[in-house]
Amino acid sequence: MNRVIISAAVVVIAMGLVSCEKDGQSPSPSQNESQSLGNSPETSTVVKEKPLVSQAKANEALFEWAEAKAKHTLQRMPLEATSLGVSEEYVGAYFNDKLFDYSAANIAEEKRLSGETLSSLAAIDRSALSGVALSTYDTMFASVSMAEKFKPYVHGSFSQLGVFTPFIVTQLSGPHINIPRSLQTQHPLKSEADALAYLKRLEQFELTLKEIALAVEHEATVGIHPPKFAIEGTINFIQKFTAKPASENPLVATYKQRLTEAKNLPDEKVTAMVDSATALVEERVYAGYRVLLLSLQKVLPQASEHAGIWDLENGDVRYQLALENFGANGKTAEEIHTIGLAEVARIQKAMDSILQSQGHTSGSVIERYNALTTDEQYLYPNTDDGRKALLDGLNIKMEEITDLLPGIINVLPKAAVEVRRIAEYEQDGSAGGYYTSPSLDGSRPGIYWINLKDTAAWAKFRLPSLTYHEASPGHHLQIAISQQIENMPMIRKMLWFGAYGEGWALYAEVLAKELGLYKNDPLGDLGRLQMELFRAARLVVDTGLHHKKWSREKAIEYLLQNTGGVKDSVTREVERYSVWPGQACSYKLGQLKILELREFARQELGDAFDIREFNDRVLGSGSVPLSVLDGNIKKWVKGKG
Repeated sequence: MNRVIISAAVVVIAMGLVSCEKDGQSPSPSQNESQSLGNSPETSTVVKEKPLVSQAKANEALFEWAEAKAKHTLQRMPLEATSLGVSEEYVGAYFNDKLFDYSAANIAEEKRLSGETLSSLAAIDRSALSGVALSTYDTMFASVSMAEKFKPYVHGSFSQLGVFTPFIVTQLSGPHINIPRSLQTQHPLKSEADALAYLKRLEQFELTLKEIALAVEHEATVGIHPPKFAIEGTINFIQKFTAKPASENPLVATYKQRLTEAKNLPDEKVTAMVDSATALVEERVYAGYRVLLLSLQKVLPQASEHAGIWDLENGDVRYQLALENFGANGKTAEEIHTIGLAEVARIQKAMDSILQSQGHTSGSVIERYNALTTDEQYLYPNTDDGRKALLDGLNIKMEEITDLLPGIINVLPKAAVEVRRIAEYEQDGSAGGYYTSPSLDGSRPGIYWINLKDTAAWAKFRLPSLTYHEASPGHHLQIAISQQIENMPMIRKMLWFGAYGEGWALYAEVLAKELGLYKNDPLGDLGRLQMELFRAARLVVDTGLHHKKWSREKAIEYLLQNTGGVKDSVTREVERYSVWPGQACSYKLGQLKILELREFARQELGDAFDIREFNDRVLGSGSVPLSVLDGNIKKWVKGKG
């Protein structure tokens, strides 16, 4: 998952936290946040003087500042506003007809605002804050501080509270993929105004893609050279996306289909709008992609022949920053590599036990596992009917898990979740699956997207665990509940911390087992273990690529020998790790931290420990860095002791 986050706003309000009185009371902390206390940021330079405002008024001032920042951010990032489903009245400007500005000048402004925001946060007396306000301060300080560290190394795009990648476009992600995806799945089409706003966004494609093309060339001039396969994969995406006539492009086909949702639109107006969309895709969208394609072809001869970030200048510094951004908490690449090797050995031993119990005793663990994944009885046909049956089965799983959620958590999500197929034009460069969040009002469900290019990649006994991870009780539960937290500032709903989010989703796979979902399904539990094995091996491969200077081929071979799977799928995974350093480590690092905190709480509380209450506490503070989560849980345990 990739969430683009915040820009700076009104600094004067933040300064007021120290010195000015305000009338009124602070919002009441939610039940989940009332005792939330994150660790004090180690790098913070806070004001030492005795605060001149009460704690309640300090909280109120912080909330006002955060609210102003959120609104300013959403004005700067209109696609984020669309994704959240906020109103024009809230943002203070109409945004559904705009795209983000990728010009060099705007990126420079974003970097300037980042430093301004950190300065304003450092001027706040943290000791005057409590509850949600304190958690918000710690979370934002950690995120902006990380952004400042990344600033010298990010050139094509930058966001103060973003999830950083070294390259603006790759075969996996970037605005050339994310913008069409957003328009098709998140842009509202319930009125004539919505439909016209969609056309306005299509009009801007050419300018936006030209800005991105310039950013690609600028990255090359400062020595940021993606791996050759990443540029070739991006070129392949563009060629496939623009191969069909404009009238058959997904941006037109989806628009035409979804216009049936719009109210009071006569057929002749729908026809005229679809004709306009077709013309704009041909004249603006395809034209923009042609410019981007030329830039990619221009920089291709300079592409790196290596798969690791070590090949860039200051590659070791860049990678350690990436690891910290994804949950290293001070661990070095070498230490993470060692943890990965130990986890791989542990999980393979557990898999061996299940395989032997089922009579599969000949060959290595992975050879026996692979034999099962190619057995026809465990595969869906690689046809449209087979894909439909697969999707129907996963959506049924979601209905089953919904009934069991009260066994692991008290606060339940209001938004629904669906499983859908990743678009065919996107599947070649995409990961196996990903999740997109529901709108804040719940009118748009959370969606788990699965890559169905080849159904042989998904043996039936692997699918349940994948779905529990991506949908419920994984990402959907975590994100939907965070959107429901009372009094949570909007800016917090725009944040994403990979080690927390992916760590929870991997932990959710453990919860599924604890709910008894594999009680009479040993092969399903084998599939769960193999999925966890894959995440453990990611620690080994990610650090192998970026720290130990493994080749792409060595990384692919390691995964095939130690985790199983088919080569095409494993290759896509390795290429993903290559262009998104550190992200693959977030799953295991986050899961291990949550399990560590759960065991700490169980030992400290004894009979008073309640798994539902613990999970409420993990989810009840929203997305936070692991250091803040650690402080939240330990404060809660101390309060119950």
